[in-house]
Amino acid sequence: MASANKIFRVTLVLLFLFIAVVSVSAQNPAPEATAQAASSGISLAPARVELEMQPGTETTMVVNLDYHANADNSQPVRIVASLNDWTIDRNGQVQFARANTLPNSASPWLIYSPAETTVTPGNVHAIRVTISVPKDATPGDHLTSLIIEQRADNIKLNQNRRQMVIRYRMAAVFYIKVPQLRRQGSLESLRAEAKGDQVIVTPLLKNGGNSVVRPLTSLKVTDNAGVAIAELPQKESLPLLGGAELIQPLVLDKRLNPGTYNVKYRVDFQDGSRPTEGITELVVTEAMVSTASNSAGEANKPKP
Repeated sequence: MASANKIFRVTLVLLFLFIAVVSVSAQNPAPEATAQAASSGISLAPARVELEMQPGTETTMVVNLDYHANADNSQPVRIVASLNDWTIDRNGQVQFARANTLPNSASPWLIYSPAETTVTPGNVHAIRVTISVPKDATPGDHLTSLIIEQRADNIKLNQNRRQMVIRYRMAAVFYIKVPQLRRQGSLESLRAEAKGDQVIVTPLLKNGGNSVVRPLTSLKVTDNAGVAIAELPQKESLPLLGGAELIQPLVLDKRLNPGTYNVKYRVDFQDGSRPTEGITELVVTEAMVSTASNSAGEANKPKP
């Protein structure tokens, strides 16, 4: 059994990558401060920075760290900043790596200050970031992230009572865009399958350009008579980075009867070209429906 003075450690990784829709231009580099939130926490604004910059140019902007805490016993926190490269892999997972290790890294272009400071509850703390693009920078998107985290030696533990220790790690991601940008989205393949009470549609998207696209996608399943059986309205997909591929399955909660269906997947890459529509046939057999029903029945049986 755990003793009364056991210490509970909880690490919260808060990676604010695509939640904020804040873009910062080189002409107006100073973002607005974050509004105070109703609950306690630490946040960065902007969480996403997109700057189009010519080779050989420099600009300075501010990333605001907002420490809002409502608890009466909230204490100052010592934080440290660092740079990481980042990317999105083929399966849509955000990956971080050491600075200047991934292709098209912008980490060497950034200088930030302060690198370490104490933040106090109820205040917004400014971190100045200077971006200097080298004269020989290649066209396209160059990526980096500013990581803010709590120092490990900050945590003081009282061994005589239970404690929950929360450590913050946040990221403001940067897209530094060097002109002669190209965006060239394509739908490479489309698969559909019925599994129990779901229809799973898996498109493979590709960006043959050198700059990110943010596809808008929608989905519709129709029967042989053209009647819509199920659909997903248009929404923004994950970002598709330059030169990358992305597989992001879409799930429809719908049990299909045996028959043949058409699955229509529509994607607007917002790259200046017309939207693309892919169509694939989905055949649902009696055997598939029976197997799904038997599986559901077994799952719902009471356990002895």
